[in-house]
Amino acid sequence: MAKIVPPMNFGLVEDGFYRSAQPSELNFSFLEKLNLKTIIWVGAEEPSEILLSFLNSQGITLHNLAPQVSLNPHFPPPYTDSGVVPISDHYHLPPLPPPPEPLIIQSLTLLLRPTTFPTLVCCNMGRHRTGTVVGCYRKLQRWALSSILEEYRRYAGMKVRILNEQFIELFDTDLVSITAEQAVA
Repeated sequence: MAKIVPPMNFGLVEDGFYRSAQPSELNFSFLEKLNLKTIIWVGAEEPSEILLSFLNSQGITLHNLAPQVSLNPHFPPPYTDSGVVPISDHYHLPPLPPPPEPLIIQSLTLLLRPTTFPTLVCCNMGRHRTGTVVGCYRKLQRWALSSILEEYRRYAGMKVRILNEQFIELFDTDLVSITAEQAVA
C-alpha cells in the first residue's frame, strides 16, 4: 500500500481549493486523492521536471505563472552588484519583495473561475508567494485583515515577510474583475 503524504505546508483554503509547497514524488499518491483539475504555480522558479511529468500523466492542467519573475517596479534593485546593501559598517541583504502584482491578479482571476476547481496553488516552499495569493483571495472574501495575516503567519512560521503582509494589506481588490459567469457559479 502506498503511503499518503501531503506536501509540505499543505492546507485546505476552501472546498476544492488547496495550497502547498511544491509537491515531490512522495506526495503524488496524496495528490491523486484530491482529483485535482488544475495547479496554479506561483513560484519564482520553474516547477520540477518530475512534477511536470506527474501532472501530464494525470491530465492536470498547469497554469505556470513563474515566468513573471521580473522585479516589482515598487522595489528597486540592490545598490551594489553583489546584491548586498551597505548599512553603516555592516552589510545586509535587502528584504525580498513580494510577488509581482500581475502574478497575484492572474492567480486570483484563475481562482474565480469555477472551471479550475479542484485546484492547488503552490510555490517552492508554500509560504510567501502562495501565502500572498491566499491572503489576497481572503481580501476578496472580505475577511478581517487580522485573520488574513494570522493565516499568512501560520504558514510562514518564523520567516514572515513584512513586505508581503504590507502587500496583502494594500492590495486593491478592484484590480480583479468578476465576470457574469463567475458571479453566477
